[in-house]
Amino acid sequence: MDYQVVHPANADLLMVEGSWPTPARPIRAAFLESEDGKKSPNATPRFILFQDGKIVLTVTGNGGWKDRMWPRIQEVTATKA
Repeated sequence: MDYQVVHPANADLLMVEGSWPTPARPIRAAFLESEDGKKSPNATPRFILFQDGKIVLTVTGNGGWKDRMWPRIQEVTATKA
């Protein structure tokens, strides 16, 4: 599993292509086409699970990470206890 981090200087730069590492730019493009990307692209912190060229899950906030993203990562990596 690859892990990419995007830390722009401010929320306005969050969706600027140059703020994203080159390998993560396809994730940005797919996110901007998604419902969440269109509705609230600048919400942070945002976590995106991208698999096989598609957005599998996107959540915001620490609660979203703990309650939804981490369990899904464990599920797709078969590491759920």
